[in-house]
Amino acid sequence: MILRQIELENFRNVKHACLDFADGVNLLYGKNAEGKTNVLEAIYFFTRGKSFRGGKDSEIVRFGQDGCRIRITYEKAGNLETLEYTYYDGARQRKKNDVKISVSEMIGSFPSVLFCPDHLSIIKSSPSVRREFLNMAISGLYHEYLLLLGQHKKISEQKNALLRTEGEIDRALLASYNEKLAEVSAKICIYRREYIAKLCASVKKTMFEISGGKENIDLSYVCDIPAEISRLFDITSYYKNLFIEYERREIGAGMCLCGVARDDMKFLIDGRDARVFASQGQQRSLALALKIGEGQLIADLVGESPVYLFDDVLGELDEDRKQYVLTRTADKQRIVTACEKDDYSDLSGVRLYHVEGGEYRLV
Repeated sequence: MILRQIELENFRNVKHACLDFADGVNLLYGKNAEGKTNVLEAIYFFTRGKSFRGGKDSEIVRFGQDGCRIRITYEKAGNLETLEYTYYDGARQRKKNDVKISVSEMIGSFPSVLFCPDHLSIIKSSPSVRREFLNMAISGLYHEYLLLLGQHKKISEQKNALLRTEGEIDRALLASYNEKLAEVSAKICIYRREYIAKLCASVKKTMFEISGGKENIDLSYVCDIPAEISRLFDITSYYKNLFIEYERREIGAGMCLCGVARDDMKFLIDGRDARVFASQGQQRSLALALKIGEGQLIADLVGESPVYLFDDVLGELDEDRKQYVLTRTADKQRIVTACEKDDYSDLSGVRLYHVEGGEYRLV
């Protein structure tokens, strides 16, 4: 997978820009708040289906304008393809090769791996941050998983609305929601289990290399389902019974209290919980290992290496970890943002863009 070009129109602080990218390292450098991250945000828009910065789509439109447009041209399996997103007067439109598509059809079309400073703290962040990592990584690989997440959200919202009902709860309707929720949750659980099992192998390898073989890493899935229960039918039955068990407490709380919306990942370093005992350096190494593992699984399952997006993150790493990342991804396309170009003076063949005031000058 190679990103060949991106066009921006009235996106953030960019009036209009068209950037061409090389196969190797592409460095966007300049002072803070000049527009470096805007490019990565626009690129990742086609991977995630929305901005990784959060907020409303109206916030990505340049001040004083009624809409924006972003378009990428990329090479996949030797063929050139395009993706386009426009947002004008509150209306969204997505296209692939100039044919209209839905957001779910767009997700997964252009695989990329984003690594930003926030990801360095993923190990000690809240479970919701790690679930978001899982959901984004798996959604990009399996369209069904994305649909399952949508179904789970809808049923959960209906169930929570019912649980908040004043007076007597409709138990038959609650049982119906629980049955549907159990079926969807079981499938989500299986996807997460299988993905984490594959990810664990890559994380182990990466951490072994970074630490020089000194650290033994384990990664596990934390959920309501015991590890020995593996068949879809049995997992579904377990969730049904679990929801019945929690029914009284959920009615009292007015919300769901168990299920896949509370899942997590657990990291062990030499048998000890990384959230409690990992040093800052170990946390950062694990974060690197997660992102490299994410990219490796994309390459293995899709057959194409993703584009790596490094947003001011390599400067946060010590020299050994920075060089490890650059070496490990040496045969991949990388788009990097940094304040100073001298930080990458030891690399050859780097395409340089100086960024200032939303304008991009090829150096």
